[in-house]
Order: sequence, then structure tokens, then C-alpha cells
Amino acid sequence: MIIKNNLLIAAALFASSSAMASDFSIGAGALFNESPYKGYNENTIAVPLISYEGDNFYLRQTTGGWVLWKDSKNEISLTASWMPLYFDPDDNDDPQMKRLDERKASAFLGGAYYRHESWGSLKFAVSGDAMDESGGMMGEISYFHPIRLARLTLIPSAGVFYSDESYNDYYYGVSGSESRRSGLDEYTAGDSWTPYVGLVAKYQLTQSLFLNASAMYTVLPDDVKNSPMIDRDDSFALMTGLTWRF
Repeated sequence: MIIKNNLLIAAALFASSSAMASDFSIGAGALFNESPYKGYNENTIAVPLISYEGDNFYLRQTTGGWVLWKDSKNEISLTASWMPLYFDPDDNDDPQMKRLDERKASAFLGGAYYRHESWGSLKFAVSGDAMDESGGMMGEISYFHPIRLARLTLIPSAGVFYSDESYNDYYYGVSGSESRRSGLDEYTAGDSWTPYVGLVAKYQLTQSLFLNASAMYTVLPDDVKNSPMIDRDDSFALMTGLTWRF
């Protein structure tokens, strides 16, 4: 079961929901994800849904954080994230894409700052590739605002991801040797800003059982969509699932 792209988007989709969770919750769901890579069809896979909110530590799906300072309006933390974005040519249906090199998943270390106000919350985050697969850096600026209606909580969000040249070129660039093998044009990607909008819905079925749904739409930046590996201009992810809160 593979999500070819965009795990960056899927992780943010889940994290906006998990950031509002209480204590510890665990569950399972299904994720539908459109891959912008050529040779991949839409993918629907099973995913675990896990979150924990403590005084000094949190786990928000693929991101863990150690809280350095926190009050009613601010939170500063060191973060460690697993970014399972990768490209496996053996799983691709396109004959040219099959001749490209593998792109591996990696772990990222960094920091995050949340600012909570009555009108919503802001998030600022930055991290770097700790395993040096891409050698790149990523950042995020986002806004989300919980709207609570009896048993239903809605969390609309909007934001932008920053990916530097090293990150983009590793996942979307085509080297000279790859170009000669595959017939795809050689390509070097620069840095980029990727805007997105999302919506999380959480419905309380019982005191402990919750129904979750999350959707996120992303517009791919020029340095991504101009790659010969890419055949679309946008990306969409949808998650549904059940979680049990302890």
C-alpha cells in the first residue's frame, strides 16, 4: 500500500485535526490520494490514525514534538517528522518512468510555533532532511480555525508549504543519466511555494468514539508541475476514519 505523493499534504491534513485532539486517541481510516506523478492511478489505502497531546510531548500522526514552552496562546516545540514521500520505479506503469532512479522517504528534524487567538490559530514550521536523502529543507505557514457545533467540529484551514531547491530536485528533477535511459527531458527543479486549502470534520458518536473526515486541495507550483515526471496541475487528498479517545 503506497501513497506515491503527496505525503506532505496528507501529513498536514491529519495534523490540523490532531492538533485539536485531547490526550490520546487511536483509530483507523482510509486515504484517497491523487498522485501527480505520471504512471500512477488514484490510490486508496488504509492508514492508522494516532494522536497524543501531553504537557511536554505530542504525537500528531507523522510528527512528534517536544514542547519547549507553552501557554494559553503560544506553543514552541522541537519536531521530528517521518515524511514517507517516495518514488518507486518498479511500481510505475509508465515505461519511461520505470527507467528513473528511486526516490526514498526520509525523516525531518525542525521546529514549530503555534499562535492561538479567538479568530483562529497560526502555525509556522521549518525542518530539514535528517537522513540526507534529498538534503533539503521544508517550511509551512498555515491558518486553521475550529468551529464547534454541538457534537460536530469543523476545522477549515489554508496555508502554504515551502520546499527548497534540493528537496524539489530530488523528488521531481531528472538527471542527465536518467534522461538518457528514459527519454524524458533533463530537468532541474528550483524552490517553490505550494498553496493549499483544507477542511477537517470530527463528529462525536459516543463519549469516546469519533467519526473523522478530512479533505485537502493543493495547487502544484511551476517548479513541480513543469517536471517531466508530473502530468497534472493539482492534487487532492481525502481521509475518512474512526478514532477512539482515551
